[in-house]
Amino acid sequence: MVPLKPLCMEGPYVQVPFPLPARAGPDAPIAFLDRDGVINLGKSSYVNGPDEVILLPGAADSIGMLNDEGYLVCVVTNQSPIARGLWAFGTLALIHKELQRLLKEEHPRANIHAFLTCPHRYEDGCLCRKPSPAMLSLGHDVLRRGASVETGWQPVNFAVDDPRVNWWGAKPSPPHPLDLMVGDRRSDMGAGWAFGARLFRVPAALGLSYLGDRWTDELDSGDAFKP
Repeated sequence: MVPLKPLCMEGPYVQVPFPLPARAGPDAPIAFLDRDGVINLGKSSYVNGPDEVILLPGAADSIGMLNDEGYLVCVVTNQSPIARGLWAFGTLALIHKELQRLLKEEHPRANIHAFLTCPHRYEDGCLCRKPSPAMLSLGHDVLRRGASVETGWQPVNFAVDDPRVNWWGAKPSPPHPLDLMVGDRRSDMGAGWAFGARLFRVPAALGLSYLGDRWTDELDSGDAFKP
């Protein structure tokens, strides 16, 4: 069991389960993926343990395809059950470890390179909860800029800066033109928009497989979104 850590309001928790591939760096696009309703089945009562992780059909093949296309894959997920006291970071590690195991069981190249988790509730007023783009910016730092994170399932807390998003202005430019965000909620689209990524919204019952191979089309600018 991963040791429990006290709730920290500084920012999200990061897990980099395995050494990053050689392609990690400024030239690799990043696929930012929400978790529940995109990769695995979501629940109104939350996914509260590894025994409740159920992959959505086609999710492993989609993540394998992203890897084959040269993408780095980064999960960015809001998990307020942690702040609500329903479970803690040891459980988070077990959930993500099981998620990766199930993905690899279905597709050998369905690798997730980083998991970023906001543990806070909306009312906590943190800087990292989506639709803030802070987790995406931190994922960019970890996967492209070599921000130091110990490899393994132990969640590591990172402080983040206030992203100061201008929700009334133009959509920012992304660090890489092929960066994308996939989610099933407006908050996911908002985070991706504020980062400048291409946006792909999916139905929660279908998840990643709903997109087919849209993201491999470099001319596909994604779904329209107004903050």
